[in-house]
Formats: sequence, C-alpha cells, structure tokens
Amino acid sequence: MIVADAVRHALEPYVGGMVADTCVRATALKLGKTADDLGEADLPELENNIRRLLSPVAPPAAIDDALQSLERAAREGGLL
Repeated sequence: MIVADAVRHALEPYVGGMVADTCVRATALKLGKTADDLGEADLPELENNIRRLLSPVAPPAAIDDALQSLERAAREGGLL
C-alpha cells in the first residue's frame, strides 16, 4: 500500500473520499511531489496538513481518531 492510499483509506470514513483525496493532493503539492510520490518520511507533514485542513470542519477528537486510523493503516500496510 502506498502512503497516499493509506491516508485516503484512513480519512475517508471521517470526511469522505473527496476531502480525503484533497488532503493528500494538497500535502503532495506543498512538498513539490505527486500523491504517488509521498513516502514514509512525509507522514509527519501529512499529519500536520490534515490537522490544519480539517480543524475548521471537524472536532479535535475526530481528527485525532482519523490520524490514529492513519497510523494503523500505515503499519498494517507495511509503511511503518
């Protein structure tokens, strides 16, 4: 599983597919990469960007749950 897929998979139940994909693509653009080029080293930046993007629309507990789900997905997918 690539990082972008793990992030999308983790976020989708919380924010839907379109917002999850936007978080991934926005972070990749910020880093000068494509979504498919995101790697394990980009996970901290992904988490920071997800917090920033979701904070206006989601409660902190929901964001924390989404990020914990992301960490689980990354571990299960062999990314961590």
